[in-house]
Amino acid sequence: MTENWLIYALGGGWGHLTRALSLGRIAATQRKVKIITNSPYCNSVNHDGCLVYLIPEKANFSETCLYVREILCNHQYDCLIIDTFPRGLGGELADILPNLDHIPRILIHRDIKSRYVAAKKLRSFVVENFDKVIVPGEGSDLPFCDLPKIEHTAPWLIRNCWELLDRDTTRSRILKVSQTVKTILVCASGKTSELSLFGQLTLWLQQNFPNCAVRILAATCPEECPQELWVSHHPGIECLAAADVVIGGAGYNTVYECAAVGVPLVALPLERLYDRQETRAYKAYWVENQDARFDKQLLSIYGIVKRLLEQAKSATRVHMPFYINGAVQAVHQIEQIK
Repeated sequence: MTENWLIYALGGGWGHLTRALSLGRIAATQRKVKIITNSPYCNSVNHDGCLVYLIPEKANFSETCLYVREILCNHQYDCLIIDTFPRGLGGELADILPNLDHIPRILIHRDIKSRYVAAKKLRSFVVENFDKVIVPGEGSDLPFCDLPKIEHTAPWLIRNCWELLDRDTTRSRILKVSQTVKTILVCASGKTSELSLFGQLTLWLQQNFPNCAVRILAATCPEECPQELWVSHHPGIECLAAADVVIGGAGYNTVYECAAVGVPLVALPLERLYDRQETRAYKAYWVENQDARFDKQLLSIYGIVKRLLEQAKSATRVHMPFYINGAVQAVHQIEQIK
């Protein structure tokens, strides 16, 4: 009988869904994989062989909890994988998981704020309700990293290095830029409310770096931007690999995808309820003082981008990037649970 894995990946942006698909697409070659998500971007991406339960974006807290409960209590699965939130995004898993002790339960432990861990008494909950905790490349300075059931992988990526399009193809067909011009890519992959900010930034970059090609990667085109500057493409890692400099937030996928393909990221850590973007931003070129006026931030961004462009080698790279995809490692680790 074919095994079924169920992945809980609630969270309103790209991050949780992309991380779930990174794991699910690899696992789905040998079993059925189902993903629970409420991402508004779900229907605009390839599900890569996974079945997706989409909770409507407009569902309120109570409705979302009912959707989750119905799926977890009335569908068959042999392994339950919870991304980031041990008790669920709204605490809806707190009274469900203790009743699922006959099913292997795995927590994907991304970096989260310590006050959230303390307020919800997550440490004892994780000890009692999960068989394995996997850290997807976020280091060892996380709340549950001293637990005996912890395992680490490299960061999870939605494409293996050999699956990436070559740089020239991406630049000509997707980014629509010349092979020889330096390219700045603004990655607007956060909240929809932040799209205007990144749209303004894109226009400012175009004005201040006239000899470069500037593009914005986003699900929808910002009102501030002309259509010719907008790129809508998934997975975004293919576009990042073809840029010379990337500017974006310090979310999980943006930081680790840029690191994997070897493209410098100018990171603007954005405030999140649970995620510690300011901590992850240390892995990039961090634009500090996010509370400062926007014009002061732009001066800092200008200096960093100018320096990185001067340091950049020829716009045509011969070698494809090589990296280890931690999602492959994670599938093997989960398979070891009996």
